[in-house]
Amino acid sequence: MRVGVIGIGAMGSNHLRVLSQLPPWRLTCAVDIDAENLEKNSRPYDIARLSDPRRALDLVDVVAIAVPTIEHFALCRLFLENGKHVLVEKPISRTLEEADELVAAAERSGRLLAVGHLERFNPAVVHAGRLVERPLFIEVQRLGSFSPRSLDIDVIMDLMIHDLDIILSWDRSGVREIRASGVPIISSRIDIANVRLEFHSGLVANLTASRVSQEKTRKLRVFQKNLYISLDYKERRLKMFQLHDGRILQEFPEIEDVEPLAAMWRAFHQAVSGAGGTIVSGREGREALALALAISATVDGDRRA
Repeated sequence: MRVGVIGIGAMGSNHLRVLSQLPPWRLTCAVDIDAENLEKNSRPYDIARLSDPRRALDLVDVVAIAVPTIEHFALCRLFLENGKHVLVEKPISRTLEEADELVAAAERSGRLLAVGHLERFNPAVVHAGRLVERPLFIEVQRLGSFSPRSLDIDVIMDLMIHDLDIILSWDRSGVREIRASGVPIISSRIDIANVRLEFHSGLVANLTASRVSQEKTRKLRVFQKNLYISLDYKERRLKMFQLHDGRILQEFPEIEDVEPLAAMWRAFHQAVSGAGGTIVSGREGREALALALAISATVDGDRRA
């Protein structure tokens, strides 16, 4: 199946590397408006190098879209309306109206629209998902150093949205209350944020995201009756503490160390081929976007008050 990558920055380069190594895919082209960037990052691959995404239409069955968020809507619509399957980086779009239009365009075309919420394919998250039943409390720390790569969006849309997507996949009861705070530090947008979410099920989730920290931390902790799970996104490992016959048992499950990006592309190929692969659908991407926007609005409202 022919695949091309639109936007050959840091994430687009990773898509190129992974797709070139997966036999179900035939990498055919890379697209970027920056000629120097395009040449440098696509040099290892025998593919077409294009500056205009419309020229890729005849070369692909599927595209990965890894451009700034502001460009997601126009490019996704272009390829969906021309009968191509699309995997777009998170967040799906800037606004809910754009997301709704993209979901509708995918349905009209009969093509798949997936959103690149990569942590869903982290093997530790996949393993934890088999254990999570009725979580009572979730705590997340996602801290990273400053990078100019995603300054078109705030830290909630840039980093926290990964964890929002995971929590929404575990608890579909809906959010009852949002309490949030955040501040800009280096950029003009929110660079560090903390949010407390209360779900209709009773779940409470406390999340902190920062892109101005010295050390990279990616931790998630889940508490439910008789079970505590501590997950390290970066190490792709987890440990479990269970109450059994009045004793606390500690366990470190063996987890196959699979690169999440490769796992995502394998699953997308299965889904496109009708073999039942799991994807983060456009509708799920829209749900994560809606919650991220609501949190950002809460932070902005508190800052103005």
